[in-house]
Amino acid sequence: MSSVAAGFEQTHSGNGLDVKKTHKSCRDLVKKMSERTTDDAHRIWIRSTDKATTTPVKGEIEGEIPAWLEGTLYRDGPGVLNIGDSWYHHVFDGMAVLHRFSIKDGEATYNSRILESDAYTRNSAANRIVVDEFGTRAYPDPCKTILQKFMSKFQGPSLDDMTDNCAVNVCFYGDQLFAMTETNYMRRIDPETLKTIGDKTKLNDFVAVNMATAHPHVDPDGTVYNMGNSFTGAKGPTYNVIKFPPEKTLPDGKKLSSMDQASVVATIPCRWKTKPSYYHSFSLTDNYFILAEQPLGISLPKIVSNFFTGKAFMKAMRWMDETTRFRVVRRSDGQVLKTIYDAPTFFTFHTINAYEENGQIIVDLCCFDDGSVVNQIWLENILNPSEAFNKALKAVPRRYVLPLDVDNAPMDKNLVKLPGSKCKATKTKSGVIYCLPEDLASCKLEMPRINYKLNGKKYRYSFGFSPSNGLNCGILTKVDTSTKQSTHWQLPGFQVSEPIFVERPGATEEDDGVVLASLLNEKEEREVRMVVLDAKTMKQLALATFKTHGVVTREFHGLFARACDKVHGY
Repeated sequence: MSSVAAGFEQTHSGNGLDVKKTHKSCRDLVKKMSERTTDDAHRIWIRSTDKATTTPVKGEIEGEIPAWLEGTLYRDGPGVLNIGDSWYHHVFDGMAVLHRFSIKDGEATYNSRILESDAYTRNSAANRIVVDEFGTRAYPDPCKTILQKFMSKFQGPSLDDMTDNCAVNVCFYGDQLFAMTETNYMRRIDPETLKTIGDKTKLNDFVAVNMATAHPHVDPDGTVYNMGNSFTGAKGPTYNVIKFPPEKTLPDGKKLSSMDQASVVATIPCRWKTKPSYYHSFSLTDNYFILAEQPLGISLPKIVSNFFTGKAFMKAMRWMDETTRFRVVRRSDGQVLKTIYDAPTFFTFHTINAYEENGQIIVDLCCFDDGSVVNQIWLENILNPSEAFNKALKAVPRRYVLPLDVDNAPMDKNLVKLPGSKCKATKTKSGVIYCLPEDLASCKLEMPRINYKLNGKKYRYSFGFSPSNGLNCGILTKVDTSTKQSTHWQLPGFQVSEPIFVERPGATEEDDGVVLASLLNEKEEREVRMVVLDAKTMKQLALATFKTHGVVTREFHGLFARACDKVHGY
């Protein structure tokens, strides 16, 4: 399956903007690629899938895959970076490519497929980018009539026109597998072939949200929780917790899917009425939902004005000189706690975990100093990394402690009662609880994962990767949150994915299992590997090498699903 068609002459303009000029950086990008002016580690980020491996290929195994390890590792990410001669601008923008590693009886196979989204179909038909993405403004769609083009220019942006390019993550809702992004759309996919099933799922057909994260939480009973924004409510923009119960069979035999039963169980008013916070994930514990409301705002007026001036969605984001605020919601009744928890400003993509102990909520996240990372990961910057680029991409694992019963707490006294913790939480004269964090390790950490059995509960270990320079992500890392020590694994010449922990059946210790990750060869584009590590020691147990039909590209997130499990979490 080819990802791009023949080239075309770029001679079109749209919305009063010369598309030739807006895509000049793309042509420069292609030129730099051919000149090989970028190191191999960063060049991986600008690989573009030319052909998917739709027929599974068998891996060559070095070492031994544990006999108990059986199931499927799914991965999702932006893999098609160019349509014809037009290229995407931002790391988040490329068309989704799904990856599947199937493991059984000590052997493994790999297959992949380009997600057959409406966005991909329309782009391919036009042989150019005609659907807007996060950081890329599209060309006018030649498939539209002159009247349609005229009307779209003057009607303004529509939430229904958001992309269904689900290139961020996957999630099981019951036995149905969906690819996800951060708009209001999801796409159902076949767990075996990765083919797209049916039409796109539109979340706001079920609940009143305009966007949702691609990082839901899955309870042991199969209930899925997610969080999404509503921009158009009577009380202004809100953050909403969405509940998707497991599939249900009614007395008359009719089945209700998770989507059919979806409901908003909590609503959090936005701190900034015209600039709701951008967030990529959220936390939960047994009794609370927690959102880090960070000061990277989505300017609603800018979304509208940018539509008419030809600027991408990302250009509507504004960093504000404000604190980051933890918004805490009771799961039992959906009430937002009145206590205000503020922290020195930080930005986060990914939560690690959260739990409750001794009347406190412990929240662990991968934190950046500010939101500049979002404005640095343009493909142009990856090919020509600056000091600002390298500095912006350094996230550290960090802990915050939120004391719960603070009504009668004294002022200016540390309220943290977590043994051995260096975290601080003090009550100010205004009643705000001001929280100071501690780092959980001396290394950098991103794409964090845990033993998901302990999601929302007290835990000790997290797994991720540690960027060493910019987006050079060649090191897998295990962090011990108790000792603050870290253990690492790397294979020179390879870039690693987000690691996924898989528990050994019958395990009684938190890290008794394996860590799985995909690896990209910095030199060979038509090869992908999967490593199996002992989670206790981070020593390599097995390495599977797959020769693919086309170029293999980076991915963001995924999960491991055992065939014997009724509920597939993360």
